Amino acid sequence: MTAVPVSRRRRRRVGWLLTLASVAILVVYLFPIFWMLSASLQPGVTSANIEWVPPAPSLDGYSTVFEDGLDALRVSLIVAFGSVALTLVIAVPAAYALSRVRSRTVGVALVLLLLAQMIPSIVLANSFYAMFNSWGILNTYVGLILADATAGVPFAVIVLRAFMLRLDHDIVEAGKLDGLGPIGSLLRIVVPLSRNAIITAGVFTFLFAWGDLLFGLTLVTQDQMYPMTVFVYALTSSQVTSWAAVMAASLVASVPALIVVFAAQRYIKAGIAVGGGR
Repeated sequence: MTAVPVSRRRRRRVGWLLTLASVAILVVYLFPIFWMLSASLQPGVTSANIEWVPPAPSLDGYSTVFEDGLDALRVSLIVAFGSVALTLVIAVPAAYALSRVRSRTVGVALVLLLLAQMIPSIVLANSFYAMFNSWGILNTYVGLILADATAGVPFAVIVLRAFMLRLDHDIVEAGKLDGLGPIGSLLRIVVPLSRNAIITAGVFTFLFAWGDLLFGLTLVTQDQMYPMTVFVYALTSSQVTSWAAVMAASLVASVPALIVVFAAQRYIKAGIAVGGGR
């Protein structure tokens, strides 16, 4: 008779411990955001004398960002969404083709995709600089989009193929009987059924492009074409570093990525679950 209450108390104790551990982990992860917010409201401070709570909060750091950083924000948005579009245009048909082919060459292609992701970014950046310079697309949106898409395409193909392998191909065959060709079947049947996986691949590609610093530093030499990451880097590299502006720019740069992730979180959850075989 006493086993049930003891077991219940034990489960309750374990539940409280797990809750406390989760809160502690959450505090650790959120502390940098709190620190950035506090520092962004303290103009004139250095990294060594930032107060936990701003004694006299000021929005001067945000004024600097919105006066000088709007062009960088615009460049990052165009490049990130452009990279998503280019990645999906390439990855969706490629993933569908790899999911339909039954050959040893598919395994070779997947290995090559994985190897492409393992190439150090600095090697790619140097190669892109030489190639884009000969093409005349340095300091352009096209160059940045092409470079950032190289990180998204292999990942997107692997994720989308894993999802498309689980599609009911009888539906695709039924579409062929209705007169749909390969492109029609892809656009009218496969793409709608793969919506969650496509959104998942698109979100991760957006995050890859949004957080890129190396390509922005290497392929851009004009201030007006700096993406947001390079703008933040430039603030930290100036002779007189305004930490309020740096932290304000970091927070502003985080907002679009957070909006995209929160807006697509249910699709990401479903895409990862199905792609993982659940």
